[in-house]
Amino acid sequence: MKRAGTSHPAFGRRGMRGAAFGVIVAWSIGAIVAVGSAAWAVASQSAQGQPGEPTAQPTGAKPALTAPEARELMQALRQLQAAVRAEHEGGGAPVAIPVQRPPRSVTPPTMTSAELDRLVQQYLSKNDPKVEPAPVTTDVEFVRRLYFDLIGKPPTPEQVQVFVRDRAHDKRARLIDALLNSPDWARNWAQYWRDVVKFHATNENLAQVRFDELEDWLTDQFRANNPWDEIAARLITATGRNDENGAVGFPLAYQAQPVELAGEVSRIFLGVQIQCAQCHDHKTDSWKRRQFHEFAAFFAGMQPQPVVRAAPGQLPVFSVVAKGRPRYAMPDKENPTKQIPVAPRFFLSPSGSKQPEPVLPVSMSAEQRRALVASYITGQDNPWFAKAFINRIWYALMGEAFYEPIDDLGPERTPRAPEVLEPLATQWQRGGYDIRWLFRTLLNTTAYQRRVRSTANPAGKTPFASGCPSRLRADQVFEALVQALALPLDANGNLIPNPGANARPRGQAVRPGPARKAAVSLGDPSRAPAQPKAKAAAQKVAAATGLPAPATKKAAALMGRGAPRALFERLFGVDPSVANDDVLGTIPQALFLMNSPMIHNRTQARPGTVLGEILATAPNEHAAINALYLRVLSRSPTAKEAEICRHYLATVGDLREGFEDIYWSLINTTEFITRR
Repeated sequence: MKRAGTSHPAFGRRGMRGAAFGVIVAWSIGAIVAVGSAAWAVASQSAQGQPGEPTAQPTGAKPALTAPEARELMQALRQLQAAVRAEHEGGGAPVAIPVQRPPRSVTPPTMTSAELDRLVQQYLSKNDPKVEPAPVTTDVEFVRRLYFDLIGKPPTPEQVQVFVRDRAHDKRARLIDALLNSPDWARNWAQYWRDVVKFHATNENLAQVRFDELEDWLTDQFRANNPWDEIAARLITATGRNDENGAVGFPLAYQAQPVELAGEVSRIFLGVQIQCAQCHDHKTDSWKRRQFHEFAAFFAGMQPQPVVRAAPGQLPVFSVVAKGRPRYAMPDKENPTKQIPVAPRFFLSPSGSKQPEPVLPVSMSAEQRRALVASYITGQDNPWFAKAFINRIWYALMGEAFYEPIDDLGPERTPRAPEVLEPLATQWQRGGYDIRWLFRTLLNTTAYQRRVRSTANPAGKTPFASGCPSRLRADQVFEALVQALALPLDANGNLIPNPGANARPRGQAVRPGPARKAAVSLGDPSRAPAQPKAKAAAQKVAAATGLPAPATKKAAALMGRGAPRALFERLFGVDPSVANDDVLGTIPQALFLMNSPMIHNRTQARPGTVLGEILATAPNEHAAINALYLRVLSRSPTAKEAEICRHYLATVGDLREGFEDIYWSLINTTEFITRR
């Protein structure tokens, strides 16, 4: 008998691996062990016989194995068992990926803001030739809009006045460049993308997800102007500890579950709602159920695991790690108890090709799967990656998008103004996904700088013919209140009870780096109080500010010193993917702005408050009214508004009380919480 490990046709070196795969399908490892036990019994029986003595056999039975043959068979079975176990547990070497992805190349974009305006005008002339687009905004309107859009906060009165007095023809372009290079630009847009993830997260364990770490990580990426494809790829492939790699918050937001990740990765980075095909073929699109699960198979093999347990003064730490050889299966529709193995396959064909992507080997490692799917998603042969990002940013800046809802694109959707979107997406994609270039190009267009028009006006009804107002995000409303009320902030951007040496002056950038915990304070033992103390402290903060208190001790501990901002985000937070027209104020929000002890105390005309300082320094009522409007709404009052205020002051009689009422009224206007 030939040796099984060398040239035996069933157990040779090449045959061994093929046999292992066959046994995985047909048998369990336990079955192989059983076969091995039987062979061992044969070997033992042969070994016990005396040399030269024949072994008794039943009549008609085949000759028993000789001792050398039994040992060789046992050795082969052991090798087969080890191969199957290695294949099952991921011990085998990763296979070569049979897909050649196109290399990344960068061609500097040549499209200018003027060229983009020309494309928009061509679209308007073709579709609505009789509509006159809205004129360009005033400097006062522009400066407030730009500050909110880029750095997420209103300009100070001094910043408004300096900009308006500037007579240089390029002052808008210079301000755009200055704010794009501000640390607060990176922080503002990190908060935007944090919320894009947060409002669809399926993991309710905030201590595990660590959205503050994710925000800090995104801030660093935007500050360094890393290209969007690199940022997206790092989020998709993130592994490690959530206190060391903020990107890990992305997979942890969905508990690293393949089905959840597949749906959200497609929605966020491609704008394709393929998750609707999870349980059945898509009702309105051509996506099949199997296509969804083939895409989900890319995300198999990763799982969260605890690293550091929670303790007094210490929040838990989690990581995302690869566990064994990935196995993915989808339930059989006819028999849910049956699982159908599924191999990875990308569901979108590359640009210019009608051929679907190939089915990939199931033996690919978890790291290989995620790296490859990140390449498919961010690759320059995939037009939807660039379109999805541009569609979102255009909507955030212009108030209208090419595709609406903004996260529902795809080959079977028809966009507005494709003659604008296609060349812009192509230039940005070929240019290497430079985020600052895209913002600079959009912000310098006349299309961005148009005035707002109501829907009663033809320009207000026509897409891209005027500016569209939108409600401020929670972070922006918070910053608007900080500006209007001169609320004291510490170096981390959190409210402090008493201003002092640790408060940062208004207009000074928040200290960058991972030490800042804007939304929730996690991971730093010095900022993670014991839960009973944390809840009591959070309740005091809630009572002082008028914000709703956290319901549990754990929730309070997660907020730490950032409690006021975190509570505020719970009250005013809105999913950035929701249409602006669907974002409505709530009764709790209105009650907070009207009745909050914080707002009541800070709108009083006493020393140390904004109003107290204005009344002490303004030469007359008109100057005081103008200063108050400039502080709250970043503009001067109209002639009619000024007359109404003067009339009210004369009616009330008490000057201080009258100004307090005006101050409170401005905080509660729709304009205060609206980007225009």
